[in-house]
Amino acid sequence: MTSTAHALVAGAIASRFQNPLTASVLAVCSHYIMDSIPHWDFGTNWRERPKYMTGVVAIADTLIGFIASYVVFGQYLPFGTWFITVIASLLPDWLETPWYIYYASPNKHAPSKNADVLEKFTYSLYKIPNVFHAKAKFPLGVITQLATVAFFIVLLG
Repeated sequence: MTSTAHALVAGAIASRFQNPLTASVLAVCSHYIMDSIPHWDFGTNWRERPKYMTGVVAIADTLIGFIASYVVFGQYLPFGTWFITVIASLLPDWLETPWYIYYASPNKHAPSKNADVLEKFTYSLYKIPNVFHAKAKFPLGVITQLATVAFFIVLLG
């Protein structure tokens, strides 16, 4: 899912559960639930474009997600509760980032046998959450993502 989708659902969670600990735990859980639904996101086919472009798109998506979530939910909540909930919802994707930035490439899909501990650790942070990912092609994957966000917002409303 896009960061925007995760941030919007996190805002809905924070508006329903205003305890920061409860909301942030639910936001992390929602991340994996959402990612298990077939979807398209900006990370799809990242090996086919320059890394910097994936980074620019990811940062833009994250900023849009924060802004959209704040406009729809955050301005009506205690800022700290909203903020920590959105951060928690995005954390699983951020933990994957070091593998992408420092080690992954179009021809490298896993650490070599001689890789150092840090490379193996960042790969595990990347690989474990990806067990939950279910990808769909564009545009169907965008439609399923919109439906997923709408479902959670209605459920939590």
